[in-house]
Amino acid sequence: GPARDGVSKKPTVHYCRTKATTERVLQNYFMDKKLIGFDIEWKSEAYKNLGPKKNVSLIQIASEERIALFHVALFPGNGINDLVAPSLKKIMEDPSVTKTGVAIKADCTRLRKHLDIHSQGLFELSHLYKLVKFSESKDFKLINKSLVSLAKQVQEHLHLPLNKGEVRGSDWSAKLSLDQIKYAASDSYAGVQLYSVLDLKRQALRPTPPLPH
Repeated sequence: GPARDGVSKKPTVHYCRTKATTERVLQNYFMDKKLIGFDIEWKSEAYKNLGPKKNVSLIQIASEERIALFHVALFPGNGINDLVAPSLKKIMEDPSVTKTGVAIKADCTRLRKHLDIHSQGLFELSHLYKLVKFSESKDFKLINKSLVSLAKQVQEHLHLPLNKGEVRGSDWSAKLSLDQIKYAASDSYAGVQLYSVLDLKRQALRPTPPLPH
């Protein structure tokens, strides 16, 4: 996390299991943020007819200081109005707020289909990763729109392991274990930190290429 008085502080993690708590956390800590790391988790083999709680079980967002896990699968009720906090919809649909992650377009397609959230301001980290990597090496023909795993990007640019392991395929519709919380929090937080590091490297390039769309 960010340093305060020269000491690095861990980001605060909020684990929200109701719509009301989700709304309160968003209102208190995220409404003024212009860059947010984003990810979702869902129950493996979730089909459309199983409903939103199985298809969008957990929504994760992060700023530099805080991470919020919205465990939609545990919210009371089953309708969209029961599951979508107004401030979450507002943030996700605001084009002036950059939401960043890997395979973020596919994640937000799930939000649209199952929760009627029409996300804007999406930024695919893989595109910035390739712009920086292949602008430095002058292999411009390798700059394309194919995806690069979050773990690979974190290892290369943050020099940290991003443990995927067996947790990835676990049941996200039940109450989360500590391992699941760490996994989910790390993914969204890695997104916001990677964006910052990669953009600094982009700005240092000469000539400086524009930020990908």
